[in-house]
Amino acid sequence: MKAFRFMTAITLILALGMSVASCKKVNDAEVQKAAQEVLMADPALAGVVVTVQEQVATLTGIVDDDVAKAAAESAVAAVENVKSVVNNIEVVPPAPDYSELDAAINAALADAMKDHATVTAAVENGVITLTGEIRERDLPTLMQKLNALNPVQIVNNLTVK
Repeated sequence: MKAFRFMTAITLILALGMSVASCKKVNDAEVQKAAQEVLMADPALAGVVVTVQEQVATLTGIVDDDVAKAAAESAVAAVENVKSVVNNIEVVPPAPDYSELDAAINAALADAMKDHATVTAAVENGVITLTGEIRERDLPTLMQKLNALNPVQIVNNLTVK
């Protein structure tokens, strides 16, 4: 009977020891490293940083659209030992590219300005900025020519005489 109790106690101690050993504590730093590697694999997520605390991943940074934001969250949620994801990523669309519009306006601008020697025009991001002097009767004609170039905006800083 004593031997049975002794064996039961030993078995119980071994079972308890094995269960404690199997409850391996997850290292947040390792989870964070794995999650960051997943994010780095996608160039669209280059601006995203992940931190992990108690297996909760927090995403921060800036992406171009909601698709990239959702992709970052899904990718990190799939990382082993991530319990949940807090997605604090900001979506900031890239600025529009007006280089083609600027080139088209600049190509046609000389012709539109040829009769207005006292007026200077500059083009940037689709906006034509006018400076100089112009006679009142010539202004409608100039504006009509410039509007035909389809700019985003015309900023009129002209002195009208």
